[in-house]
Amino acid sequence: MSEARRLCNRCGGRTRVDAPVCGRCGTPVAPNVASSGDPQPATFLDTIDIPGVSAAEARKTNVRPALALLFRVAVGPSADYYAPRFLKYERAGRGAPGWHWPSFLLPSVWAFYRKLWVAGLVFALLPVAGAFAFGALAMRIDSAPVPWLAGAALLIWILPGIIPAMVANSLLYRRVRQMVERAEASTGNAAQVASLLASRNPVSLASALLLGGGAILLAADLAAPRMHVAYVEHEVRTKLAAALASVRPLQQEIEESWARFRAVPRRIDVGALPVQAATAVFDEVTFRPANGRLRLGLGTAIPELFGRSILLAPTVDSLQHIQWTCVPIDIPQKFLPRECRNG
Repeated sequence: MSEARRLCNRCGGRTRVDAPVCGRCGTPVAPNVASSGDPQPATFLDTIDIPGVSAAEARKTNVRPALALLFRVAVGPSADYYAPRFLKYERAGRGAPGWHWPSFLLPSVWAFYRKLWVAGLVFALLPVAGAFAFGALAMRIDSAPVPWLAGAALLIWILPGIIPAMVANSLLYRRVRQMVERAEASTGNAAQVASLLASRNPVSLASALLLGGGAILLAADLAAPRMHVAYVEHEVRTKLAAALASVRPLQQEIEESWARFRAVPRRIDVGALPVQAATAVFDEVTFRPANGRLRLGLGTAIPELFGRSILLAPTVDSLQHIQWTCVPIDIPQKFLPRECRNG
């Protein structure tokens, strides 16, 4: 007569009815007394209590108790933080977005410490991508320093930190899950699986210092030139906007003459311009009575625009009010303040 056996609910292998664990995958089984010689389904201790999960939800869980130990062994440091989260991911069948402070503050350092090589490289490149994105969008930001600095911080530091912080736990869960699966595939004994995982170092402080530090230096080396260019362009726009604002008294003089006499004045007092604002940037301000235009010649205060000029041309709208159009002459768009780009 053949020996009575039963099926393993996890791997489908056959094991003796009196065996405490599956002989194929090592999953613990409860004693099961069969009433006949037919193979009986094994009763497995295949669920564990997860903190924060209600009794109704707990009945739906199907997490092997061995995973609680194997996750702790495989993840290494901070197992008390990661293991409960990984068990919840295991129950759900996938990782989930979360928040992870170390990967927000030092994304690539944390990733290389946890031997997430591809993630470490990607995290290191996120600030570089942010710097180039900011360089492309900087001219659309107001010329005031606070919005400019806020935009730079958002794209170069905050967003490149938020993305790793949201996915860090899921990335590490996937790596730890793969480690456990490879260890289980190499041996069928649960104790040997735990011993194999314990023999492997899940973290690398040297990689965190060398690769993580190198990634930060590389990102800074790639991003710094683009940020310097963006800052120079911002400074030019700021100076030019302030100089144009200082010319406003001349424009008002022309507007008042038109409002009173329906004619532009024959001459205006160019000497009334604020010296520290306009004349520091414009080395020549000329007025044409024939059409009311102001020509502003740029001097050496802005080397990038030396020898170029801006025309302020008046036009009369339907209400007989003067509207001004800024006409840059041979000045790249990236150096122009908003009023001249829209003009």
